[in-house]
Amino acid sequence: MATLLTIETSTPACSVALQCDGRLVSRYSEVPRSHTQLVMSMIDEVLGEAQISIDQLDAIGVTVGPGSFTGLRIGFATVQGLAFAADLPVVAISSLQAIVATYRRIAEVDNDIVVIPIIDARMNEFNCAVYRSQSSADMQVLAPDQLSSVEDTITLIGEYPSAILAGDAGSLTTLPEVAERDYQPIYPNAADLIAITERRLAQGSVQPVETVDLVYLRGTDAWKKRKRLRD
Repeated sequence: MATLLTIETSTPACSVALQCDGRLVSRYSEVPRSHTQLVMSMIDEVLGEAQISIDQLDAIGVTVGPGSFTGLRIGFATVQGLAFAADLPVVAISSLQAIVATYRRIAEVDNDIVVIPIIDARMNEFNCAVYRSQSSADMQVLAPDQLSSVEDTITLIGEYPSAILAGDAGSLTTLPEVAERDYQPIYPNAADLIAITERRLAQGSVQPVETVDLVYLRGTDAWKKRKRLRD
């Protein structure tokens, strides 16, 4: 079993998880605007509890968006520093896929389901997608991650009448198309990235951190990747 660290900071929640020797150690907080203060202390805590160091990890999994611009920057900058220092591969995970994995755990789902994860992007727009999920790590993309208007989001929801809605739907919850559906308000949790990270590591679907891009759907110029500083 691989030794893995996962980090999730794409929403108002901040979380870190560590798999080591078959044991899961995690931290989760929903204190708004505290990611900068929380993420490194959480990492130190889980590593300390497991009594390992960064260079003993096999890989780091991180959500790369869509989501909060500030939150994504904080999480990814942290991963850059850790991955560069220990020369670790990175698994880049969609924040919306992470919501699906978290929903499966919270709802104790053990069957095949279709989920529409939603993140309120403000300005009357929403990040959304459609995933068919056989397990926390095995998912099929039915509709890719996208930034949609209220109208287009409602249209997408209508195309999958049996799908479960999950995430942070914001003002959509006041609309009958959402209010009448099975909706679970949740934020993604780093603990649910472990299975995805382990599966992709086994498949060889890892990247050097310098090749990872954030997915900030509202304009590619909004994020400038930090450049590797060492030669």
